[in-house]
Amino acid sequence: MKVSIVFYPNKAKKSTKTGKIPMYLRVCMNGQKAETRLNADVTMQDLNKWDLATMRFSDRNSKANQIINSIDQKFTEFKILNATTLSKYTAKRIIDVIMKDGETSNIVALAYIENYYNKVVVNKSKIAKGTIKGYRKAINHMIKFLELRKTPGILLSEINNNVALEFNDYLKGNKHCQNRKGMTDASAAGIIKKFRTIIDRAINEELLERNPFKIIKLNNTSPMRDRLTASQLKQLNDLDLTNFPTQALYRDLFLFQVYTGLAYIDAMLLKNENLELRPDGNIKLKTTRLKTEEPVEQFLTSHAIEIIKKYKSKPENQITGLVLPTRSNQKVNVQLKMLAELANIPIKLTSHIGRHTFRQMLSEAGIEDYGVIARMMGRSRRGDIDSVYYAITETGLLEAKRKFEVFLGKTFYEVAA
Repeated sequence: MKVSIVFYPNKAKKSTKTGKIPMYLRVCMNGQKAETRLNADVTMQDLNKWDLATMRFSDRNSKANQIINSIDQKFTEFKILNATTLSKYTAKRIIDVIMKDGETSNIVALAYIENYYNKVVVNKSKIAKGTIKGYRKAINHMIKFLELRKTPGILLSEINNNVALEFNDYLKGNKHCQNRKGMTDASAAGIIKKFRTIIDRAINEELLERNPFKIIKLNNTSPMRDRLTASQLKQLNDLDLTNFPTQALYRDLFLFQVYTGLAYIDAMLLKNENLELRPDGNIKLKTTRLKTEEPVEQFLTSHAIEIIKKYKSKPENQITGLVLPTRSNQKVNVQLKMLAELANIPIKLTSHIGRHTFRQMLSEAGIEDYGVIARMMGRSRRGDIDSVYYAITETGLLEAKRKFEVFLGKTFYEVAA
C-alpha cells in the first residue's frame, strides 16, 4: 500500500490582507489525495529559504519547520503502527489522525477491528480454531455492510446505536439484489456478541465510553431443525438403490452421522487411528471436534461399525487413512435431497440433520445423562458445575452404547415402514 506526504507553501491561498502564504500538507494514497492547511504562515521573503527537496526552510528556528517536523514524525509512526491495515484508511482519514495530536477518536473502525483480530484472537493460544473462523466471518460481514453503506472509513467513535442497529438489520434481512438470505436470530446473535467483545476492549482501552451493540436484544434460541423420525430413518435405510448405486455412498455417509452424531467435517476427517479396538470387541471412537476443539468419546454401535468395515478396504481409504470416503458437503447435500425424494421423506435433507437426528434418538433411547451426551457429541460444558466435579466414565459411555444399540435394533426391525 503506497502512501506519501508532501508539505508545501500554497501560493494560491496567499492572504490579500497580510500578504502571507499558508503552509499546506498533502497525503497521497493509491491515486487519491487529500489536503489541509497547517497552522503556519510564511512571507514571500521566507519562500527564498524553502528547499523543495527536503520540504523544509533553511532557517532552523523556523516555526513552520517545527510544525512540519512534528507532523512528519506522527505520519511515520502512523505508517508503522498501521502497516497491516492501511487499506482501511483513506487519505482524508490519515490527515485526520495525524493532525488531531493523536486523539483516539480518529481511529478507523475497521482498522481497530482488524488489529483486535490479529493481536487478540489469532494470537490467543487457547482459542479454538472454530472461534477464530467465527471472528473472521463476523468481521467480513462488517466489511461488506460498511461497503454497502458507503462508509468503509467510518471512525471507531462513529460506531453508534444507529450503526449497530443497521448492522443487525443487515444480518437478518434478505438481500435479493445480492441473492443473499437473511440469518436466523441465533446466527446474527453470535456475530453481534463478537462485536460486543471487540468494543468492550475499546472501552477498556479508554477509546470509547459505551458499547452500542449492547442495546441489541439477542435471541440465542436456534430454530427447531428438522430431524428424522424412527420410521423415516427405516425408510431411508431400507431404500432399494439397485437402480441408483451412486446414492448408496451418500446414504452411508449420512447414516454414519446418525449413528455417531459427528458433524460432517469431523466425520470426513475421522482417521483409523481415532478408533480403538478393545479386547471385548468394542470399538471406541476418540477424536476432537474441529469447530470447538472439544473431545468426543463414544463406543460405536454395530450399525456404525458395519459402515466402517464397508469402506475399510477401498483404495481411496487405504491411501488416505480416513475411515470414510471424502466428498464435499455441497455434493453430499445435493445427493441427500435426491435420497429424501426417493424415500418419500418430506424433509429438505442435509448432512447437519444427521447430527440432530442422533441427538433426538439418544433421548428416545433413554440416554439422559447430559455429561455422557455432551462427551459423545463433543459439546462444551463450560459453566456447568459438573464439568469440574463430574468425570465421564467408560462405564457410562458403554451403557449409552448399549441403550442406543437396542433402540436402533427396534427401529429397524419393529418400526413399520
